[in-house]
Amino acid sequence: MTFLRSSALLPLVLLCGLLSHACMAQAQPKPAVRELHMTFTTIDVPGAVFTIANGINSAGQIVGNYGQSTSNDSHGFLLTNGTFAYFDYPAVPDFTVPLGINDGGLIVGYAGQGPVYSFTYDGTAFTPVKLGRQTTFANGINNAGQVVGGAGTIYTTQGFEKQGQKFKRLYPPGSFVYVFGMGINNFGKVVGHADENGWLYANGAFKTIAFPGAFETRPLGINDHGVVVGWYNVGSFSYGFVLKNGKYYSFGFPGALFTAAGGINNAGQIVGGYTDDFTTWHAFVTSPITELELP
Repeated sequence: MTFLRSSALLPLVLLCGLLSHACMAQAQPKPAVRELHMTFTTIDVPGAVFTIANGINSAGQIVGNYGQSTSNDSHGFLLTNGTFAYFDYPAVPDFTVPLGINDGGLIVGYAGQGPVYSFTYDGTAFTPVKLGRQTTFANGINNAGQVVGGAGTIYTTQGFEKQGQKFKRLYPPGSFVYVFGMGINNFGKVVGHADENGWLYANGAFKTIAFPGAFETRPLGINDHGVVVGWYNVGSFSYGFVLKNGKYYSFGFPGALFTAAGGINNAGQIVGGYTDDFTTWHAFVTSPITELELP
């Protein structure tokens, strides 16, 4: 998730819709929920104006994007044991957004802003992910290679789950403009968002994910313990959240205006991004969240 998309189609930052909303809305008090306190380690690609971490696997490999401008310049990175590897989708070398990585090292994401090219990437070759002629965003992947995302037009986007060459529609009850699957765990549980609120799909049923008191809630990742992460907005500020067993927990990078969680692995490490000026972004990885913190 990635956090960066050029329109409301992007998972994390939603640069057009969210930033204008954040500037116009009055500051709201932070909801009274339990705070999480963890250690943040900042990740910056050398020389980049923004760096965002979008996914992390069980081995601690992190994928994300970086560049000089959040609106028109994005490149992929893979961080393994402190070493960066960089990559771009060949057809669109100036706008590549990796969003997730499974334990086999298979990366999922998309490239481009005009025509959009979604893909999986194994470190050597890109494989297209496409639902018919529809614009397709591939956002999350599990160890079985199941991919979730959204496909359609600018006003009729529907979520999907892809296994092999078969696509399954994911659309929660109600009427929505944008529906996206964002993350999937190894038990087939999917999280995503429908317009301003999030959802969880498990055992054939949808449940709403809405952070208490928030204007909007964006779930972006889920691990095999059922822990969901993402971000929520309360006006002039946005914070990361964790959801476990129906309980919401909030966290923020100290002094940041916007903190967002993009993914979580089974060890409880969270990755994401933060900013204090909406121009320069920094990626982060946290210390593991333990079961003691999430009763």
